[in-house]
Amino acid sequence: MNQQLEELSDAIINYQVKHHVTDTDLAFASHLSVEKIHSMKTGKGEFTAEEISQLYDYLAVSH
Repeated sequence: MNQQLEELSDAIINYQVKHHVTDTDLAFASHLSVEKIHSMKTGKGEFTAEEISQLYDYLAVSH
């Protein structure tokens, strides 16, 4: 996994731990599918730069 994907994965996990949310909760709140959240956490699968930006925007607003 490259550095950017590791940072994304860490950001997701840290957010989930801090706010006690599941992948499903995060997916629903950020308007992404659970599969996209899983893909971003593992750094595998298909997701776009726009979807990454959408998730980062959500994480920034809801912190």
